[in-house]
Amino acid sequence: ESGKMTVYLEAFDVKSLVEDVAATVKPLLAKNNNQLILNIQPDLGPMTSDLTKVRQTLFNLLSNASKFTENGTITLSTQLDQSGLSSNVTFAVQDTGIGMTPEQCGKLFQAFSQADGSTTRRYGGTGLGLAICKQLVLRMGGQIGVRSAPGEGATFWFTAQFAHSGVPAFDPRSPDGAYFSSRRLDSWSILVAEPHAAS
Repeated sequence: ESGKMTVYLEAFDVKSLVEDVAATVKPLLAKNNNQLILNIQPDLGPMTSDLTKVRQTLFNLLSNASKFTENGTITLSTQLDQSGLSSNVTFAVQDTGIGMTPEQCGKLFQAFSQADGSTTRRYGGTGLGLAICKQLVLRMGGQIGVRSAPGEGATFWFTAQFAHSGVPAFDPRSPDGAYFSSRRLDSWSILVAEPHAAS
């Protein structure tokens, strides 16, 4: 909300990441009797990006697909695009769920907004998941979107730079005088809140 989000770059294997997320979301898939299909482009090599943000976005999209799909199929696929000046990976989560109208799709990435009131009553949720995904993806310099039609499921996709060049961190000093810093330790991120003396 404050706009203070730092991108941490590290090299990781896309296939291993996807398999890890798939294992984490497995209980949600089983709840609605859904099947997950992984369609991962082979031999991608190591990707350099923010592992935590990519993982969180994938988990949120798979969780959504699991919620709105029953007795169906969810497919997670990747595609490397090297046609432009930089290489990008597109992650796509396709489901066979209830689908949405164009009007409903237009509201999805706004905070505290869902497709409509009836969807909220039936499926629950805060309406924050996709808004958070949008902020994570944009902070990494990527794009996010959705394709859907009523009764025909939905495909949520986002792009991430395959070899991220880095983004300068925001000023970590918050308006209330507290100082927040994030320190990297191996594969862990530690958030430290320290008092900040007024100047």
